[in-house]
Amino acid sequence: MNGLLRSKIVLQSNFSSIRTLCISSIESFNNDSITLKFDNGQSIAYNNIFLRDACQSSDSVDPYSKQKLFSTPQIGQNLKLKSEPKLVLDHNTKEPQLQVQWVQNGRDHFSTYSSSFLAKYASRDSVRKAKFFDAEQVYWDKSTHFKPEFVDYHSYIDGTAFPQVVHNLNKYGLCFVDNIPEPQLESMNEENSSQWPVAALASKFGYIKRTFYGTLFDVRNEKEAKNIANTSTFLPLHMDLLYYESPPGLQLLHFIKNSTLGGENVFADSFAAAHSVRSEDPEAYEALKAIPINYHYDNANESYYYSRPLIIENQGVLHPNEGPIIDHVNYSPPFQGPFELGIEDSDPKLFQNFLRGLTKFEEAVNDPQNQIQIKTPEGTCAIFDNRRVLHSRLEFSDANGGDRWLMGCYVDGDSYRSKLRVLKNV
Repeated sequence: MNGLLRSKIVLQSNFSSIRTLCISSIESFNNDSITLKFDNGQSIAYNNIFLRDACQSSDSVDPYSKQKLFSTPQIGQNLKLKSEPKLVLDHNTKEPQLQVQWVQNGRDHFSTYSSSFLAKYASRDSVRKAKFFDAEQVYWDKSTHFKPEFVDYHSYIDGTAFPQVVHNLNKYGLCFVDNIPEPQLESMNEENSSQWPVAALASKFGYIKRTFYGTLFDVRNEKEAKNIANTSTFLPLHMDLLYYESPPGLQLLHFIKNSTLGGENVFADSFAAAHSVRSEDPEAYEALKAIPINYHYDNANESYYYSRPLIIENQGVLHPNEGPIIDHVNYSPPFQGPFELGIEDSDPKLFQNFLRGLTKFEEAVNDPQNQIQIKTPEGTCAIFDNRRVLHSRLEFSDANGGDRWLMGCYVDGDSYRSKLRVLKNV
């Protein structure tokens, strides 16, 4: 196994310090905004429409469903301050909070905002960090010594180790669960899918994402297989279901049997590779964001298609030196379709930049020193971020009489990120 590198572009998170800020005074106010001063000396102006729209009173948000009871246009016209805003002490938190009395078309409304809420919404960056935790991501390649973590199945199921797994997936995109008991059933179908260990593992995150492969799917060596994964030949690095409009966020693979010759699993960090292209060849990197790659699946009475560039950035989070951070990567050569006709004629230079960038990306992920290679033990499940970590399998043979049987499933990224936010107590 190779090591892991804390990426040079990891954001410097100041979220924890922002969350502890308290309001010290009200600097100014009018019918457009209220400016507050915090105890670190920072002054922030809050738009009045933002404040009224974010009100959490029982007249604004149902206390049971937590759902908003009005639309923004309903409070967006003729909103005024009825009186001077004031600071009052929250007797539970012992922190000052902002109290505002609004008037709109003759109707009064009272709103209260905690210091922690106002600090959280002091900047777009702090809001983003409170929801997606990009600053905690660590990229890995040959410069590092990353060893994926293994957690015990029973500790995972009882909840003791589950937060650790969620944290590792956000940080590295890869972890393993071991000591999984042998399945009590001999074959899987839709009716018994909930009884398999991998279903129990996935359900900790939320609902399993059902695809045309089913709720769960077997990975076994088959004759005339409809998927290259169900053969013994080399399976190149890829991500799953990029021909879906919304590819799964997580993939889980439970190794029930894995005693054949060869068949080692290979993982690579696509974010680290994409960042290396950005550092070495910015022009090629820009082309990787611009040129769409077509992904398709046309087999067994199924026809799926979606087009997306290799690299998708998140424009909402800017690294101070390098611009938007990488949100996810789309790479799956086995399911890549033809490029659109005329793409080279329309902008030959852009397409050449794209080819150069894609070559650099492939060289990075295919370098064995940048990979984690492991003969995954039986009774172990690999869990990885399907929008970040590439996976592969080396060729294998059953000449030794060995057997290979994996069972897998998918979980939407939304379910995983929901668990992450809850565990972070946001």
